[in-house]
Parts: sequence; C-alpha cells; structure tokens
Amino acid sequence: MPLLLTISLYLWTLRGCAQVVTALWLLWLGAAPAQAALPVLVIATSELPPYVSATPQNSFLTDLLQEIGKEMDVRFEFRFMPWPRCELAVETHQAWATMPYVPTAERKQKFLFSQPLYAKRTMLFYYHSQAGKPDTRQLPTRFQQLSELSPYRLGGVRGYYYEKLFAEAGLSLELASSEELSFRKLHAGRVDLVPAVETVGWDIIRSNFAQEQSAFSVLDTPLDVGHNYLMTSRYYPNAEHLLEQFNQALQTLRRTGMYSQIAMRHGVPEND
Repeated sequence: MPLLLTISLYLWTLRGCAQVVTALWLLWLGAAPAQAALPVLVIATSELPPYVSATPQNSFLTDLLQEIGKEMDVRFEFRFMPWPRCELAVETHQAWATMPYVPTAERKQKFLFSQPLYAKRTMLFYYHSQAGKPDTRQLPTRFQQLSELSPYRLGGVRGYYYEKLFAEAGLSLELASSEELSFRKLHAGRVDLVPAVETVGWDIIRSNFAQEQSAFSVLDTPLDVGHNYLMTSRYYPNAEHLLEQFNQALQTLRRTGMYSQIAMRHGVPEND
C-alpha cells in the first residue's frame, strides 16, 4: 500500500475515534446536569442495623430509599445523628423526614407518617447469669401489665416511644443514648431487661457478644407488635404531596417484588 494512502487511513481512523470520544463526552455532559438537578430530600436517622446504618451492607432502609428515590425522581441525603436530634431536625425543617419512627399522640399533632416501612415486634431481652452463678431474679416468662415488671431494673434508649409507656406504668428506665449501649448495660448486669425490636436486638448480640449468644433470651410477651414508619413535619413545604409520592413509590416496590429482594438481602423479615 502506498505510504501516502496508509497515512491518510491512519489519520481518518484517529479522527473517527476522536469523534466518538467527543460524542460520548457531550452525552456525559448532557446527563451530568440532569443527575445533579434532582431535588434533594434530607433524611435524619441514626444507627439501627440491620434496618438503617451508615454501613451500607447493614442498612435495609437506605437501600430501599435509594429505589424509592428513583421512582420519585429525587435524591435522598442521609444524615446520621442521635435519635432526639432526628426528631428536632424534622420539626425545624433541617431535614425532610426521619426514620424509622413510631406514631404517638404527641407526634401526630406535629408530624405526618408514611405507610409502614416494615413490620416489627419489640421484645424484652435479658442476659442469663454467668456460668456457675445461679440466676435469683426469677424473671417472669409472661406478663399482662407492665407494672408486673416493677421488681426489675429496666433499661432503654433515650427518646424512644416506650419511655411514656413505662412512665404511665409507674416504671423508670435507665436510659442510654443507643441500642448498643443499652445492651452493654444489660450484659454488664446494670439492668435486668431492655426492650428492642427483635431483629435489632439479635443483630446487636451477634455483633457484640458473638461467643455468648446463648446467654441472651427474651420474655415470651412482646412489649409491642406493629410497624415503623417514615416521619415528616406537617409544615414542611409541599409536605402532603411529597409524602403521597413516597407512599406510591413504596407501593410500587412492594408490587414489583423489589421490596422483597432488598429485605432478603439484608435479612429483614417482611412480617414479624
């Protein structure tokens, strides 16, 4: 092949490649603003694996909301903080919503709640006495009223809905700032019973007391059986419309089976 023809073909090939690269670059530039232009909704939350965590593999809800965001054409931004601050952040509109939360009469006056995010069963956990030491507490297997637990030291997490339940039963709680710290108090013998959603409690035990899992148990009577929700301020701009969009997106994920796939990936039971 003549040298001149070879050089011409080479230059033509380079020009073709450059055109392809340029076209791809322009496509990316066109897509980038669209992605950046998605409205951002801030979610205030805290550590509660496997339901929500800053560690993605331990966070069912952040995975779920990523898919919900695609349905809503919004982007969720998660900010982790202590639970009492989560509620305050929503009330002061520093965040659009917080999760997971339980409706109470007081909260319903200020907040709106989504459709249920997941079913849950809150149990009372206890730690057996150390090997060789008899357990003299005689913890009840079942109870009909919370007041029956008055002989025992009770722990819990500050800001949780059950604070009022125990107070109305005349019981006081030794409060901690997180579920993990509450279980550490239980393990150390500082309290006799701590409430936790069953899935959360066993996750904490596996993560922190792996060699002693058999030393933990729950009372047969649940403290509460229900659901947890996303909670947003009644007075957030466009609040009802945003929540309606959220609920529709959640329904879509349940209908298509995407919800079940995400729940299975995180070991979250769909019905407790």
